[in-house]
Amino acid sequence: MLPRIMLPTDGSLEGERALPYAQAIATSQGAEILLVQVVQLPLMINDEYEGGAGWQQAFETFESLAQANLDTLCERLRAANVGVQQTRLLGYAASALLDFEREHKPDLVVMATHGRTGLARFALGSIADRIVRHGTAPVLLVRTETSEVRLETALIMLDGSGLAEESLKAAKLLAGHPLRKVILFEAVTDSADRRPAATYLEGVAARLAKHEIESEIMTDMGDPTLLFEKAASGADFVILSTHGRGGIDRFRHGSVAERVVHGSTKPVLLIRAGVVPE
Repeated sequence: MLPRIMLPTDGSLEGERALPYAQAIATSQGAEILLVQVVQLPLMINDEYEGGAGWQQAFETFESLAQANLDTLCERLRAANVGVQQTRLLGYAASALLDFEREHKPDLVVMATHGRTGLARFALGSIADRIVRHGTAPVLLVRTETSEVRLETALIMLDGSGLAEESLKAAKLLAGHPLRKVILFEAVTDSADRRPAATYLEGVAARLAKHEIESEIMTDMGDPTLLFEKAASGADFVILSTHGRGGIDRFRHGSVAERVVHGSTKPVLLIRAGVVPE
């Protein structure tokens, strides 16, 4: 189970896209949400400086807006019978959020990959990128807005390696709450490998059946980063390990995981290998 879910917010409408997903998981898991917003120090120009009247006024405005946003989101969550704690932090967004994660050790982080504070770009030092690369908790990244939140079917991309199978831990944790079914997908480079890949996936499906998770297996030939969207068409979200033999071992510089996050219209749950317990 996932007792505590960290939900960063930045006060933007784009940033709120993650809230209904966090709410859905919290409701299914009986989890508490740790709602966090960072107030960044204002940058002033000309004769204004830290501590000056203009700087202080801007800072107080930012604090007020952040608190109002936290209060509003807390009301929404409590109205849905979700337990929530709010925290307002001061500093630089990524480092403050990482410090908070290290201190409170949430079981899951849910955040949008677009927002006013730098979440618009996933790579090249953005906040979401840094949380994934330097944090320890699994991260569910929500990229697009949807009118209906569903997390019952997940696509899991495997490559036959034990490291890629780390993503199965997330499926077991979410089994029945709210996950019901997984699509096990492996891309191969040679048609002769499709049967062995299917046999391997059937074995994985048998293991997941012990956790009452229904499985569907799929294989295809080609580049997994070009095939995953087709494979994910019947899924609500994607689960990926950030390590694996097929290129998932490197999160940056064109890795499978990064390209899937960039290209997917579905939420992507990223699991760092060796961190999530069985």
